[in-house]
Amino acid sequence: MFPPSPKFTERNLPSLVGKVYIVTGAASGVGFELAKFLYGAGGTVYVAARSAARCEGAIQKILQVTKSKTKGQSGRLESLVIDLSDLASVKAGVEDFLRRETRLDVLMHNAAVMTPPKGSKDKHVCDSRINWKYSG
Repeated sequence: MFPPSPKFTERNLPSLVGKVYIVTGAASGVGFELAKFLYGAGGTVYVAARSAARCEGAIQKILQVTKSKTKGQSGRLESLVIDLSDLASVKAGVEDFLRRETRLDVLMHNAAVMTPPKGSKDKHVCDSRINWKYSG
């Protein structure tokens, strides 16, 4: 009745030294766990979240949880404040990232709201339940 143990874990990761990652939604849940794995394998990980407090809280928690596991091979953790419901915040976050880095190897876009409440709006007063379709 229980799912099997995972076959791919953080122990399977090669060295990620020199690689740069952005993980959105990294303050909790799956994003947090991914950021922790990438950091432990030596990657530079930008912990992206809606506020500086959420970013810094996640960074401190990752440092605390991985202290005994990294054995000096840990990467670098950076804060990246981005509220994905606010395009001005996204632009500012991208500009901040580009000032600090010359490369990005992986963007793990993990942040999302699966089912927004009916009538909810984003910061631009758009109905968040509209199904947008690409027509390009």
